[in-house]
Amino acid sequence: MTLRALGFWRSERAPELPDPVPLVDDEWDEEERWLVAMYLDQGQLGREFMGFSRCRICHCVNGNAERMDDEFLWPSGLSHYVSDHSVKLPAEFISHVLHRLDAMEEGDFDFTWWKEQAYQA
Repeated sequence: MTLRALGFWRSERAPELPDPVPLVDDEWDEEERWLVAMYLDQGQLGREFMGFSRCRICHCVNGNAERMDDEFLWPSGLSHYVSDHSVKLPAEFISHVLHRLDAMEEGDFDFTWWKEQAYQA
């Protein structure tokens, strides 16, 4: 499985990665920004690390893990950049998030299997 990484920022060890500062967009729609940050926080836990990273903008301690869905991988602190600094992520990722959230809202849910299992425990 190959996941597309996003939200990993430039550092001394990775100077080829983007800097988050030019991606700040104070005009980004607040509701959309909130939905994206919420999605990022709810991603599946991938890996956890011993140390913490620091925000490249305000230098606060900002996570020690990676989160993912079935297409993307991101650092757990990415939601901080989105919610606190309005760092706007690529349009393709925003569209991906909004599509997935809409699908959950509009989904049909079948409780048949669960009801059958609840009494077999």
